[in-house]
Amino acid sequence: MNIWDILILAAVAIAVFFALRKVWKNKRSGGCGCGCEGCTKSAGCQTKK
Repeated sequence: MNIWDILILAAVAIAVFFALRKVWKNKRSGGCGCGCEGCTKSAGCQTKK
């Protein structure tokens, strides 16, 4: 592996980490992770804008 391979793998690992963190935070807060328009849970949404 050369340095470019390592940098690409590190960038992918960081992107996966932040994506999983967002999914985990949304599950903990009860949110659906998307905008309120067209959301089936919009009537009972507790998010603050």
